[in-house]
Amino acid sequence: MEERDNLKPVNKKTSAGLILTVMLISMMAGAVCMNKVSPVLINIVNDFDLTTGQSGILISIFSLAGIFLSIPMGMLITKYGSFKTGLISLVAIIAGSSMGAIASSYSILLVSRGIEGIGLLFLATIGPAAVANAFSDEKRGTAMGLLMCYMSFGQILALNLAPIMASVSSWRSFWWLNAGIGAAGLVLWIFAARNLDSVGHSSSESKSASAQNAESTESASGALGAVLKNKAVWLICIPFLAFCIAHFGAFNYLPTYMVQIGGISSTAAGSLVSIASLIGIPVGIIGGVIADKCGSRKKTLAATLVLLGVVIALFPLFNASNYIVLVILYGLVSMAEAGLSFTSITEVVKSQQGATASAVLNTAQWIGAFMATTIFGMLLSAVGWNASFYCMAGVAVLGGIVVIFNKALR
Repeated sequence: MEERDNLKPVNKKTSAGLILTVMLISMMAGAVCMNKVSPVLINIVNDFDLTTGQSGILISIFSLAGIFLSIPMGMLITKYGSFKTGLISLVAIIAGSSMGAIASSYSILLVSRGIEGIGLLFLATIGPAAVANAFSDEKRGTAMGLLMCYMSFGQILALNLAPIMASVSSWRSFWWLNAGIGAAGLVLWIFAARNLDSVGHSSSESKSASAQNAESTESASGALGAVLKNKAVWLICIPFLAFCIAHFGAFNYLPTYMVQIGGISSTAAGSLVSIASLIGIPVGIIGGVIADKCGSRKKTLAATLVLLGVVIALFPLFNASNYIVLVILYGLVSMAEAGLSFTSITEVVKSQQGATASAVLNTAQWIGAFMATTIFGMLLSAVGWNASFYCMAGVAVLGGIVVIFNKALR
């Protein structure tokens, strides 16, 4: 494992808990952006008379942007600092949501989604690196587990509030609410995250502004190369890619499976599957606690990936009468991997490489999310439901096996 530069968990001016709170609220604003189209898609389609392809792009633009922009954004964060880039991110969320709320055409709405995506992509890189520096080894897994619940919080908020607000007034009202959440995050960021770039550094390590700028430029130019040459980073990214393919593939098609094979209504299927996201909130935290208590990210991450594979392989054994058991089991085994992976990636690199390493892991996540439904759809057409689930199970188990070979990960 690379040294973390003998850093203290947090400087005396900044509370680790406050940093976690600011990151969680800010990232949740981005997660709401990402998830708000699907629950009101029919309203948007009717307003703009969209084709199926156009509606799909509105949803997938976040994944597409993430594939190409995550690493460049990580380098920008390393060069210019988390505080400044975080401000830009939250302004992008506010501006994008506001633009979408008043969009008069599909092209304007699509551009607004791209602006929102930039905000989330920056924050998804800043957050894990900041929390990793703010917390000690003994508490880092727990804190990261809570942080990575940001997506579940965003999903729950969007899935439940957006349809209600759309039925009462318009889908645009939820876009204004999203902008308001971003504004709340921006206010917190301005007043509580000013010392974000010094978190983890003792006051005795303070330098002149010119020295700090020179160091920042040097780390920005060299961090990506160092991270990509680090074998331990790849042995975390590959399992996480496997997780994303297996998880997003099985999870996104699960409602359709329940309707076609189980014979239940689409509404009931959607409600059932959302239970897994709800369960994911405590599970993500508990997964981090377990990793902290047992002192091993490797064992916990490998175990959760293997268990995910087992549960996906068992999908065909369930029927409509016990689908509730299936989604509970799925929530228990699928919602801790993200937090464990982002904790792990920051522990196998130097502290100044944390943002870049998180960006590389984010790239793996977006590639996996983009590939998942395509791969599963192709498998479904070729071999049917059962064999498709078995293939996803195999991918998850393979990811768990790869983790075991990571000698740098404790």
